[in-house]
Amino acid sequence: MSMLDCMNGTALFFIASKGVEMAILTSNKGKNLLASLLASAVKNDLLNPLILKAIERRFDKEENVAYLRPSQPPGCVRDRFVLGRALIKSLNRSLIDSRTPASVRRALFLFLFETLLPNPRVRKAREEFRERYGADLPGFLVISPGKACNLNCKGCYAGSGPSREKLRWDAFDWLVTEMENRWGSRFVVISGGEPFIYRSEGKGILEMAQKHRGSYFMVYTNGTLIDEKMAERLADLGNVTPAISVEGFEETTDERRGKGVYARIIEAMRNLRDAGVPFGISVTATRQNLHEITSREFADFYFDEMRATYGWIFQYMPIGRAYTLDYMLNAEERLYLWRKTWEMILEKGVFISDFWNHGPAVLGCIAAGRGGGYLYVNWNGDVTPCVFVPYSPVNVNEIYEKGGTINDIWDQPFFAEIRRWQRDYGYDKPADEVDNWLAPCLIRDHHLEFREFLKKHSPKPIDESAEKALQDDEYVRGMEEFDREYGTLSGEIWDRYYRKAAPFELIFEEFREEIRARAK
Repeated sequence: MSMLDCMNGTALFFIASKGVEMAILTSNKGKNLLASLLASAVKNDLLNPLILKAIERRFDKEENVAYLRPSQPPGCVRDRFVLGRALIKSLNRSLIDSRTPASVRRALFLFLFETLLPNPRVRKAREEFRERYGADLPGFLVISPGKACNLNCKGCYAGSGPSREKLRWDAFDWLVTEMENRWGSRFVVISGGEPFIYRSEGKGILEMAQKHRGSYFMVYTNGTLIDEKMAERLADLGNVTPAISVEGFEETTDERRGKGVYARIIEAMRNLRDAGVPFGISVTATRQNLHEITSREFADFYFDEMRATYGWIFQYMPIGRAYTLDYMLNAEERLYLWRKTWEMILEKGVFISDFWNHGPAVLGCIAAGRGGGYLYVNWNGDVTPCVFVPYSPVNVNEIYEKGGTINDIWDQPFFAEIRRWQRDYGYDKPADEVDNWLAPCLIRDHHLEFREFLKKHSPKPIDESAEKALQDDEYVRGMEEFDREYGTLSGEIWDRYYRKAAPFELIFEEFREEIRARAK
């Protein structure tokens, strides 16, 4: 399950509570009509508080969040509750902004209705999936349609740069269509390379969003190509939200991304803000920028002044171009980031999520097409369990050309092995048997186990760095050492604050007491 489930659940609750006739909503006309009505209502000064209150009522008790998966450790329910409330408030802040056009509000509601109320054909396909595989459906895809990038960032996980490697338009479109029709998923994450460079058959990301109006696209971008004209087009489309990469402030960002990039990023944010396009920030956490990105000044600037709607934190992973363990957070730094992001969420009421540290909120690893999770597809059509696991057992182009389906991709033994590991680790376990979801990542937190899976299934390394890592003994020793140290430290927190109920106020106070004790 992902945080999308929280948002979808609140919308469904609101619809049901108002007695809306579901038969009407399963028609395209009905969905578009209600999306337009809610797009107007949510901006009305009198109606907005009523709508927001109806949705928040769904989250007024932590136990209401547990309906998404009943057996969860108490700390996981708490995390989902807090993140869900933050997401609702962050979205509402953008929806009621006077600059947000009706097209943006309408697209968001249409996406929710398409997800919650699929047509009969899609409902049948979803039922057939569950009957055949006995599994929850994946929630989305992450697709990097092109490797080309106009920057050359240090330590880029994708190793992007000048390149002609890209997915053909027909294969790209097939993927999105298959996901919609067979999984009923309407959320597409686009990465790269720089996504706005991608062109195939004269078409790019915006044309894909135009064709799939009922889906919602989050695009990870360096932001340097978002001028006023592009911002206006994004506003007209309404179903695309850029997540702009930042490393902190100007000096830190330019040091990794290139001189002058920060100024172009800020200009892009202003263009989006003025056009009323909701956007987010995407931050790579390293040992070098950790304290900067967790500072109050950082949060105040990006969320208050620049008006970012949401934020994602991706801790540096030693993969891709010139991979190194020197950038990766050590065990204590990773737990410091865990504490500081929760403080930011609670104090500012903003949605910012850490792909690793918020594992408890999404019930562990979401890779390999787990229920609510995803698969990753790169520019060559290679499919991997995760953006940060560069090993592929199957290629989209081969499945597409043979007349296969997206389920043929999902059903690969390598992916199935990872899903079994997820279930055994806790996803299908009673709450008191769930293992430490603060260490959810197979390749990073359980590296030796991951190596065994590679030996068993022999997926193809998708680049030279992935091949090199297989032979790098120093890399393996470093990952193993990190796993031991982090497993011990995070395990103590898991046992203390997740296996039993513990409010964040208590957690933070105990942390402060420990820090004071160390200082004496």
